[in-house]
Amino acid sequence: MSAEFPANRFDEDTLKNVISCAVLMSSIDGKIHENEWEIIQGFVEQHWKEDYQSFQEFQKQTISEIESVIRENQTFRMRLDRLVEDLTGNLDSHQKNLVLNLVGDVMVADGIMTLDESKLFNTFMDKLGIRIS
Repeated sequence: MSAEFPANRFDEDTLKNVISCAVLMSSIDGKIHENEWEIIQGFVEQHWKEDYQSFQEFQKQTISEIESVIRENQTFRMRLDRLVEDLTGNLDSHQKNLVLNLVGDVMVADGIMTLDESKLFNTFMDKLGIRIS
């Protein structure tokens, strides 16, 4: 699924939501694996602009939020809905494909695709309006 990501295609808020989706995918099995984080980091390096908030600060905050959200199913569902809702109005079809490629790459990075990861990926596809024909 690996994709080339054109540089700087996202504004700051949208990029943060995209990265949060990837972190959510990585965390859904209870652990952010090193190879999953490398994919996210590669995406960040290609898209994060110097005038954005410190990535390290954003990273700590996001990982902490996502880890606590995953513990509670209802909170998780609300966070997911809010993240994807914020994305849908800001993404063109190319960007939607970039997001799906990113979360898909993260999903399979550890060599294991869990049922929860598969369900989450299908949720992303559904919410972004992507259909398999």
